Amino acid sequence: SSGINAEWPLRPGIRHRTQEEIAKAQSADVSALRDPQSDAERCQNEKYLICLGVCTHLGCVPIAHAGDWKGYYCPCHGSHYDTCARIMKGPAPLNLEVPKHEYLDEGTVIIGKED
Repeated sequence: SSGINAEWPLRPGIRHRTQEEIAKAQSADVSALRDPQSDAERCQNEKYLICLGVCTHLGCVPIAHAGDWKGYYCPCHGSHYDTCARIMKGPAPLNLEVPKHEYLDEGTVIIGKED
């Protein structure tokens, strides 16, 4: 069977991104972002975004595939994130957190691995 089992105190979101989402995230003007990080810094494998579903404003749970950038939207206070989970608009001070992770191969990723 296919799928992912994740055990983590705060379940990570694993988003399979379309080519359109990847291109849009990679073309963003990083210097204009509140918490400037490139798409490559946030996604080790451009097909997938792995992030914690906890808004960096007050810890609410954002809704995936929502908001002005169709990434994540936190309805509590109106923070909008892009498809790379970078803060684009609203009160959140930082991007959604990307936990430590390592791809063993195309179909296997370990999330939360310590160095």
